[in-house]
Amino acid sequence: MELGVKGYVLKEDDSDYVIQCLRAVSHGRSFISPTISDLLVHQRHRRSSLNRSKPALARLTRMERQVLSMVAQNKTTKMIAGELFISPSTVETHRCNISSKLELRGTHTVLRFALAHRYELESSPPPTANRSRALAPRGP
Repeated sequence: MELGVKGYVLKEDDSDYVIQCLRAVSHGRSFISPTISDLLVHQRHRRSSLNRSKPALARLTRMERQVLSMVAQNKTTKMIAGELFISPSTVETHRCNISSKLELRGTHTVLRFALAHRYELESSPPPTANRSRALAPRGP
């Protein structure tokens, strides 16, 4: 929805949902498949639970959150450094800061934490393996 999509349905959804979506979008309204809606509600609940269990997440800087999100995508320090245009040692510093702020101790704990909470750390819903049809408004 952040990309300007007004309607979102899954390929597996009943054709009635596709029709409802088309009607809603054609009248300037938004439509989200009930399946996606449920997914978003559950993701929000999991994110809230994570924030309650790890309130220090709020203390992470924007860059630390970005690094943590990329770690959750199973990206290496070198890959993260390349994508963020920073040195690998800077990425390691961010990882060290994340570990300290979240009180994660031991080998690979940032990676394990990030992978265990990868969907909660993302700003968008988890991938649905090319199962969706998005309807974006057409240009003028």
